[in-house]
Amino acid sequence: MSFRILAVCTGNVCRSPMAELLLRDWADPRAGLQVSSAGTQALVGRTVDGGTAAVLRRWGLDPTRHRARQLTSAMAAEADLILTAERAHRDQLIHDLPSAFKRTFTMAEFARLAERLRTSDSPAAAVAAVAAVAAARAGAGPVPPDDDDLPDPFGWTASRTRPVAERLTGIVQLTLDALNFSPRRIHRLSSGT
Repeated sequence: MSFRILAVCTGNVCRSPMAELLLRDWADPRAGLQVSSAGTQALVGRTVDGGTAAVLRRWGLDPTRHRARQLTSAMAAEADLILTAERAHRDQLIHDLPSAFKRTFTMAEFARLAERLRTSDSPAAAVAAVAAVAAARAGAGPVPPDDDDLPDPFGWTASRTRPVAERLTGIVQLTLDALNFSPRRIHRLSSGT
């Protein structure tokens, strides 16, 4: 059995492919995790945007094989967890596919709500963890939009993209930890590499 995460942003050339590559690279290879990404207004066929690609390469990740894909209802229906870059993506996805409500979060929202959550190390337990995070959302109360939205670094230089990427690394680590898909080591990326 595998657990499927779908990362979503607008063009599928910055935030969602960055999340996809980080999740895939940092997950325990024995975890049975499948990660993909798509865009709500994808720049279909395009590679990762320049500044984002530069940051990923500096961190030892290869963005060259990524090609932007348009989000489809089938992709969303097949995912066990959908992580969006912004509330607008989350809300659009839930509007288009109401059955995805309990497994669709912004990337930051999921990490924030799941921070204290631990599961056993199986894909089935990860599904239960997503349900627990969905239940926690009801009592979490409102947060400022900036807490849940990642800025879109499309067209930015690597130096402007880096703060968004660094924030995303923390989100990815919290997500993998909450789902217990992290290897025993903790990933830290220094700003100098």
